[in-house]
Amino acid sequence: MIDKELHVDADINCSTSTDKDGIITHVCRDFEKISGYTKEELIGKNHNIIRHPDMPKIIFKIMWMKLHNGEKFIGFIKNKAKDGEYYWLSDKAYLYNKGENGACKYFSYKGPMSLRAKHHITKLYSSLLEKEKNGGIEASQKYLNEYLNYRGVTYNEYIETFENTAGLFKVGYFMTRKLFS
Repeated sequence: MIDKELHVDADINCSTSTDKDGIITHVCRDFEKISGYTKEELIGKNHNIIRHPDMPKIIFKIMWMKLHNGEKFIGFIKNKAKDGEYYWLSDKAYLYNKGENGACKYFSYKGPMSLRAKHHITKLYSSLLEKEKNGGIEASQKYLNEYLNYRGVTYNEYIETFENTAGLFKVGYFMTRKLFS
C-alpha cells in the first residue's frame, strides 16, 4: 500500500448512498475523483471497498448502530483510494428513506477534515486500533468509553467539537461541565 495522503480540496462536495447492508447505490462525481474509482466500479459494491486498514472497527460499529436506530452519524473516516493512497473525510450519514418492506437507504455527505481534527483523531484511532489488536472490538469500545467519559462528553459531542471554530468553545464548556458535575 502506498503511504501517501491525497489532498482534499476545501470545497469538495462528496456524497454516497448505500442500502442497509452498506452496498453502494449512488456516488457523486467528487467522490469518484477523490477515490479514484468510477461510478461503475463502486455501485453494487460494499462501501468497505474503500476502507483503510487504519480505521478502527469500533467507529463503524458506532456508525451502523446509530444509523439502524435512525440517528445521524458524524465522524471522521480515513479512506483508501484505488491506487492505495489515502484521504481523510468528515462524514455525516443518516437514514433518508425507509420503505414499507423495511428496506433502508442511507445517505452520507462527506467534506474536508480540519487539521485540528486530524491531529486529535489520528491519535485516538491509533489507540483504538492497538486495543482492537490486543483485545478485540470490546477492548476498543471500553477504551473509547473511558476516553469520552474522562472528557465528560458523548461520542457526538466530542466529534462536533471539531466541526468548526465554535468547537474550541465547546471543549471548554464540556471540561467545565465535567469539573462541576
